[in-house]
This record gives sequence, structure tokens and C-alpha cells, in this order.
Amino acid sequence: MTRYCAIALGLTLIGIACSQSAQTSSAQPAMPQAENAAQSGIAVLRQLVTDQNFRDMGFDSRDQVDHAQIDQPWSLFNIGLDQLKTYQAGTNADALLQPSADTIFPVSVSGQVKSSVTVTHGDKGFTPSSFGSAPIVKELAKYRQSGAFVVRVPALSMYFVGTRVDGRLMLTPIIADPRLKAEVGVATPAQQIIEQLVPIANGYNGLPM
Repeated sequence: MTRYCAIALGLTLIGIACSQSAQTSSAQPAMPQAENAAQSGIAVLRQLVTDQNFRDMGFDSRDQVDHAQIDQPWSLFNIGLDQLKTYQAGTNADALLQPSADTIFPVSVSGQVKSSVTVTHGDKGFTPSSFGSAPIVKELAKYRQSGAFVVRVPALSMYFVGTRVDGRLMLTPIIADPRLKAEVGVATPAQQIIEQLVPIANGYNGLPM
């Protein structure tokens, strides 16, 4: 079991649906309906945080959640296990990214990311669907920059910050993983990361990681 499992428990990232051509150019702006749902989620989050679980939810005290605010959301793109298994070396890594219907709204207090509210876009519109996920959100926040987005490999419980440098897709690992030859916090060409993920995907037995 990797550290990803421990920090990814309960995490649902929510992103705004967008076209394949725009998926890695910049973070997508929040739609008003999504922002309204996230604001409603803050009210729910305040009810969920207790004297017993405030640290697990990412806060330094129970009262801190009363001052929480949502930040600009992160767009999310998934890389599927089957896509990794059939990936051919040299193929454009962009082709593996699938825009998610989900986006995560970081929750901050005094400018510091503490937690998150998740909003899901479904048949009935945008609704808050999960809360907390503090460890992974805080790690993502460390390496966020203008135009960044989140890339997730759900089956492997892996998350990266995605950016573009001179039109080239880059992935930044946010947590050390001995299976990857990539340094935490260092933007690495996506193709290098993908080629390292392929044997991991091929050896995955389907059990929780």
C-alpha cells in the first residue's frame, strides 16, 4: 500500500466538463451554478466538522471552519487503467487525458488551503458531494500555479499537477512514490511519467492500493 491510499481516502475531485482541445491549456473558470453549489457545500462542511474530527478535516481548530472560504477550483482530468495498458511508447500523452465531470473547490482560511468541497455535475445540476480530503488537497496546493490543473489516475490512486511549458504537457508528482523515477514538486514531461505508469498498470491486481 502506498501513501496515496491513505491520503486519497474519500477524495472525489470535481471538474467542469470541457473540450479535449482546451483540456490542458488552462484551469477552467467555475460556472456560477458550480460556485453556488460549493458555497452550499461550505455550510454543510461547517456542520460536519466537530471537536473530534476537525484535524482530519484539515483544520487547526473546530472554530476555524467558521472562517472558511472557497478558492478558485481545479479542473480535473483522468487517465484510465485500460488506457495505460494499451499505451504505446511515443504516443502523445495528451490523448490519455479524459476531462472529468468533476471539480474540486479548495477551502482556505486566511489564504491557506485547509480542506475542500467537492461539487458534482449530474442530471440535476451541480451538487456538493464530498468534503475534506485535506492531505491531498494541501499537497496539490503546494504546487499549484497559474493555468494548472489536476491529473488523476483513479485505479492507482495517483495525483499530479498538470501544466504546459512551451506547449508541452508536464506532470508534477505531489507525493513521493518509489515506483516512479520522478521528484516530488518537479515538473516532468508527461510522456516520461506515462511510460513509467504503464508497467504499474499492467501489474495492478485490482485490489485497493
